[in-house]
Amino acid sequence: ALQVVKDHFGAASECVCAALIRRSQRTLKELQADTELTSAALKNNLLVLIQHNLVSVTIDGSLSARECRYHFEVEEASLRLRYPKFCTYIKSQANSEHARVASQVMEAILEHGRANMAQIVEHCKYGDEDISQDKLIKAGNFLIQEKYIVRAQANMEKSDSPAILFSPTQKKTGKRKAASAGEERESKLVKLDSGAAGIPVKDEGALKESISNEGSTWRVNTSGFLWDFRTAAIAQLIEDRFGPQTASLMKLLLRTIRSRALQPANLANGLIPAASVDAMLAASEGKNEDLNVVRTWEVLSEQLSALCQDPAFKCVTKLMGGGSEGSTFKPDMSLLMMELRQLILESIVEKKFTARGRRIFRLLLERKYLESKTVWDLSMVPKKDANDILCKMLKAQYVRLQEVPRTIDHNTQRTFFLWYVDLPKVCSIVEDEMYRTINYLLLKREEKKRECENFIGVGGEVSDLTDKQMKKYQALVQQMERVNTAILRLDETIMVMVDANK
Repeated sequence: ALQVVKDHFGAASECVCAALIRRSQRTLKELQADTELTSAALKNNLLVLIQHNLVSVTIDGSLSARECRYHFEVEEASLRLRYPKFCTYIKSQANSEHARVASQVMEAILEHGRANMAQIVEHCKYGDEDISQDKLIKAGNFLIQEKYIVRAQANMEKSDSPAILFSPTQKKTGKRKAASAGEERESKLVKLDSGAAGIPVKDEGALKESISNEGSTWRVNTSGFLWDFRTAAIAQLIEDRFGPQTASLMKLLLRTIRSRALQPANLANGLIPAASVDAMLAASEGKNEDLNVVRTWEVLSEQLSALCQDPAFKCVTKLMGGGSEGSTFKPDMSLLMMELRQLILESIVEKKFTARGRRIFRLLLERKYLESKTVWDLSMVPKKDANDILCKMLKAQYVRLQEVPRTIDHNTQRTFFLWYVDLPKVCSIVEDEMYRTINYLLLKREEKKRECENFIGVGGEVSDLTDKQMKKYQALVQQMERVNTAILRLDETIMVMVDANK
């Protein structure tokens, strides 16, 4: 995360974020002492980081003097690696009329961190003067409707502070009148923000979100993109297991519940909604996407019921309801994501410990606590090879060994040694390895970029290079592109491995 901040915002911002990682919830004075930056430089860096959603602010009202405390959002920094993929994905999702404009709107929001309509118009006009205001509004409203962008809320949270009580007989004069008016204005703003976040507000009309709303600033909604990327991974998993028709059915189910799953309350609590067959049919109407499934009520209901009754992989649950919608179907996202993670782990184990190691690893996942002889027999691996693989996997902490003594003295001859896999621990180890690898790749990319700049020289041009120098320069550029590709692919794996609610 710090390497990403350094690449995007410079060494001073990296210094501020590093100080916040070491000690979170720091005040401005404490940060200045930790970073040794000047007051002006520190404030400027904090403003930039807050604007790009990398630092959140908490107002501490417990003391007599209210103070702002700052916290570094590590996950937001890691997500910046996916920004190019977000823009490319928007082009593929929007229709041909809005694809280019929607991509430019997304680029404007990603560039500013939080952007209002004027900043979006300025950015898009600079890139293409032919874009009209109506096209921008339509493309922006498409992004809002699909929940790819959301209205930015103030990231300042108030901590518990003592309430000030007033007697009902007291008259509000002078400062009290001003304070009362300020509280009324603040309550109206809170109601407005709550309505934008999807929280029902009493006695207030529903606010129609539009990118052209005056005073609104917008930011990227990473949850919407992550949901779509995970949907594609789950569809590929289902296709490999059941075929393309069932994969299309699962894709349709996930697309139907997408809007409700991305509501702030459901995201905060990790709730996955269910959908009826009628809702799935309504969601599939007017879509240009080619779904390899017959979209009739009878066919969808029959296929979903078959998925619910699959004893080997029950990835959908049928909920019996007595309302107008009847029965609803709910995908088991935890099971699906765990299956994806297990496939990634098995492929990593195969590369580290050969195909026999993968066979042993899968066996220990399915049947926990096995003796060595049982592992040899069930995995059909020779005794010597199996013991070597188990010892290597034990050293790498991919498997564990449980001792079960039959006597109090813990004699090894009268003790059972059982092999098992601690899956959460293995996932944590693999995630750490991936983060270390991606940090190494980021440093490697920075090194190759510096080599390219040094090769051209200060104030030089690529056209000034000779043929021999041009070949060397192109080789460096190709190496940097390969590193970029490796970073993007590894980040896709991290996206599946790391839980969204983590």
